[in-house]
Amino acid sequence: MRVCICCLTLLIIAGPQSSICQQTAGEPTAPAAKPGEPAASTTEPLSDEDKANLLSDQVGKLMVKCVNLLTAQDPLSLDYCKQQRDLADQYPPHLRLVDKMMAHDEYGIALAAFDHKTEALEEFDREIALVPKAVKPGATEWSTAYWHRAMLYSQLGQPDKADHDYRAAEDNFRKPAFATGDASAEKKRRAILRQHAALLQKQGKTDAAHRLLEEAAK
Repeated sequence: MRVCICCLTLLIIAGPQSSICQQTAGEPTAPAAKPGEPAASTTEPLSDEDKANLLSDQVGKLMVKCVNLLTAQDPLSLDYCKQQRDLADQYPPHLRLVDKMMAHDEYGIALAAFDHKTEALEEFDREIALVPKAVKPGATEWSTAYWHRAMLYSQLGQPDKADHDYRAAEDNFRKPAFATGDASAEKKRRAILRQHAALLQKQGKTDAAHRLLEEAAK
């Protein structure tokens, strides 16, 4: 796992701003509001989809910065990944759920890499809470979420919880919907099985570990 960040302030403008409404010559002026009546609205409220689209560009830019800094193991990644997470959380509740998952995942990785493991666990918990709403069973993202939390549980010295999450990740890869032809997904599947096997071997569960290694070799 890797991690961290520097502070970036993002201002999302919901609509065009101007100090005064301009009109072309010959256009009628809007009637003044009567005393006690609210002024007429000059702009239509944004739909949830429009709001999500406005946020998406900014989230995407932060994601690129976050991932690049994580890859370089640069402590600045913490701030950028947090900004990405905070902005992704502003999406309307039913939209861009995979983006929200990724933001929590990347910030969790950053936190864990710089030894903020309790906070990292909270991020992975929030990511996993989104899983059944965001992706279908068999999707690689489903397994990845449980995999990353399993690794953190192992680092925290909680092998039973790690074992549970490894099993959840593996069971998802065994579903008929899993795309076995995806090279990247296959690589993750084998890594999960081998890491789980290593955990079981440390616990003296050699037979179970051997079965996982055989599955990883297929």
